[in-house]
Amino acid sequence: MNFIEFTKMVAAGNDFIVIAEALPAKKLELAELAKQMCDRKYGVGADGMLLIERSRKADARMRIFNADGSEAEMCGNGARCSALWTEPKIKKSPFSGKGEKSKIVKIETKAGIIESEVNNDNVRIKLTVPKDIRLNIPITVNDRTLKVNFINTGVPHAVIFVEGLDKIDVNNLVIIIR
Repeated sequence: MNFIEFTKMVAAGNDFIVIAEALPAKKLELAELAKQMCDRKYGVGADGMLLIERSRKADARMRIFNADGSEAEMCGNGARCSALWTEPKIKKSPFSGKGEKSKIVKIETKAGIIESEVNNDNVRIKLTVPKDIRLNIPITVNDRTLKVNFINTGVPHAVIFVEGLDKIDVNNLVIIIR
């Protein structure tokens, strides 16, 4: 039986299983491991699995696997957890301009280097520069055409501005992209 040491962390409502790169010698399929561990009924339960690895470019490298096993380029809340997990393991201690002791942690992701400032359990991150901004893309939702805005902040986001969100059944929307 293989044992995997992990830490369960939460940032702004997203929960993650954080694993250091020291996985058992038996080669594990990371996508399958993420699906099994993130399963909320039969596993630990989480939105995603963060694999923290060594990096030549930053203090650590974060790989994120969603609960379905797919690998994402980046996740803001995952980066916050990774920085908080990594911070005690690095030997840096710069000071912030506020006179409070804080540590700068750089996390390498597929989307680029994410800088974070760790001050006790408060973590602020500086995301990569947004790119691929496209505005007013028409999509059909429940036989209604809406305008969607697209932005990539390391992870692609679709933004729809609406009025009366409390009256919209967002859990049952069917989106058809043409």
